[in-house]
Amino acid sequence: MINRSNDTKKQKVKFLTLGCRLNQYETQAMREDLWGAGFEKAKPGEKADVFVINTCTVTVDADRESRYLIRKCHRENPNAKIVVTGCYVERDSKTIEAIPGVTHVLPNRYKSDLAQVLDSCTQLSFESQALPHRSKAEFTPLNISQFEGRQRAHIKIQDGCNHACSFCKVVLVRGKSRSRALEEIVKEAERLRGHGYREIVLTGVQLGAYGFDLSPSVGLKRVLESLISVDGIERIRLSSIEPTDVTDDLIQCIGEYPQICPHLHIPLQSGSDQILRGMNRRYDRQFYMNLIKRIRGCVPQFILTSDVMVGFPGETDRHFEETVEVILKTEPFKLHIFPYSPREGTRASQMGSVDLAAQKRRMNVLFALEKKLQEKVLEQFLGKPLEVLIESQTDEAWLEGRASNYLPIRFPRRPNLRVSDTVRVISDRMEENILIGQPL
Repeated sequence: MINRSNDTKKQKVKFLTLGCRLNQYETQAMREDLWGAGFEKAKPGEKADVFVINTCTVTVDADRESRYLIRKCHRENPNAKIVVTGCYVERDSKTIEAIPGVTHVLPNRYKSDLAQVLDSCTQLSFESQALPHRSKAEFTPLNISQFEGRQRAHIKIQDGCNHACSFCKVVLVRGKSRSRALEEIVKEAERLRGHGYREIVLTGVQLGAYGFDLSPSVGLKRVLESLISVDGIERIRLSSIEPTDVTDDLIQCIGEYPQICPHLHIPLQSGSDQILRGMNRRYDRQFYMNLIKRIRGCVPQFILTSDVMVGFPGETDRHFEETVEVILKTEPFKLHIFPYSPREGTRASQMGSVDLAAQKRRMNVLFALEKKLQEKVLEQFLGKPLEVLIESQTDEAWLEGRASNYLPIRFPRRPNLRVSDTVRVISDRMEENILIGQPL
């Protein structure tokens, strides 16, 4: 590692991150690498010498926001180095290179070399540097020991995707699925526990594909069972997982071990079989509904959250009604509702235009439905004790956190309770889609 501890002027760095939990994890890893190499965090209001922008390209809006942030940073300090990395770099590095102020363009697989690049690179391209060769088929070596600003820490265990959804560019920018060694995952969990974290979130692009590329093959269930033995880790949460990757063995594992959070984020995308086929999703509406029913039958206090895409090419009012039907039957607590956005190079981009007015109208219907479902789900947990991880103090009188099943809870502050503690809370009412209760 490069050591800048004797530099007369330590460079101040500001990170800006867009997109998914994977990006958040990778930003934390880059942050720790730079602090270890002698760079310093730019304090609020302090001029940064280096901006690191970790981009997203999942939608047109994400691309637009990435470009906006680059220009904003350049205006803030025209003399600063601006490093752009992330999935937008993988998709369209030429556009990024042409934006005034950009000094470094760094592919995802070289995020672990950021300190070296900043120390030696004087050109826009990283390729002239003596960096180790890495292909997209390799798992990028990144590590963290904490998760800045969060009470739950993410661990990246997998990258890439073996699916080919017709609307998605992830497989093009992240590559095929590849997995992190199990022993490295356990070591990272131990490091995080050493820094006081009680909950870890396993994250990846296609989480359920973990381990199939390893020899011998290791499944997600094995990861969970290994992490349960880490002393002091009280909760293990899974991030988004595809419906077809939720096996009966995995469901049984979640139901068997109290350390595994009874909450899954399982994307629906659409409740119409015709639209699901157009999306090249690998399930139909009945499969999804049966899956959620099986989980609820095996996992006490289970909470579902999900993704829904609105306005996919060819989506009619009837197709949308079918989506609403599935949502009503599966009762997710929270929906990530997002409009279809055509991405160049995907099959869906050749399927025709989208009725923007209908898209907006349908999104509003889902927002209203989500609110009603949140109230219904929360009502089911009134009077039931829940184990809560305290995440924030809203004011002098109140603390907030989430139960292991992800429900938000607010309760009166007690002198013996602090942020990052866990406490049992029983709720007696709800306000604005949050439970209100008393610590036991």
